[in-house]
Amino acid sequence: MSIYAIGDIQGCFDPLKKLLELIQFNPDEDQLWFVGDIVNRGPANLETLRFIRDLGDNAITVLGNHDLHLLAIAYGHRDIHHTRDTFHDVVEAPDFDELVEWLRHRPMLHHDPDINFTMVHGGLPPQWNLARAKKCANEIQQVLRSDMIDSFLANMYGNKPGLQWK
Repeated sequence: MSIYAIGDIQGCFDPLKKLLELIQFNPDEDQLWFVGDIVNRGPANLETLRFIRDLGDNAITVLGNHDLHLLAIAYGHRDIHHTRDTFHDVVEAPDFDELVEWLRHRPMLHHDPDINFTMVHGGLPPQWNLARAKKCANEIQQVLRSDMIDSFLANMYGNKPGLQWK
């Protein structure tokens, strides 16, 4: 079994397919680790999102800032919509709610103890150890999976330290 880590797909489904052909990805044997930002900027966000979701256990995906941005839009925070956002295909999809539900249940951090490798999007502060990173990631994951998600997403942007979303 091979594990391939791929970052920042950003809705570029055709290049992803070409990459998977190049590495001879076998979904029956191999695993793909997606390092966040699977949507936005590219032309095929819906295809990309569905493809990764449909890989099931053969895909490990952590959330990136563009994925969180899509969640914020999904929860009605349209005031943060950017003219450069390209995930309108996802927003207009008949399975939009299911895709959002799947996305909000992706982790912020993935650690595989068998290979002693940790994956996050965008890095970690150098003073954090793995235990602290897991604790912080778990806190965000719990909020994203709870009824506090809307409040969190409403306050995710900005420059106001100490803002409470609980």
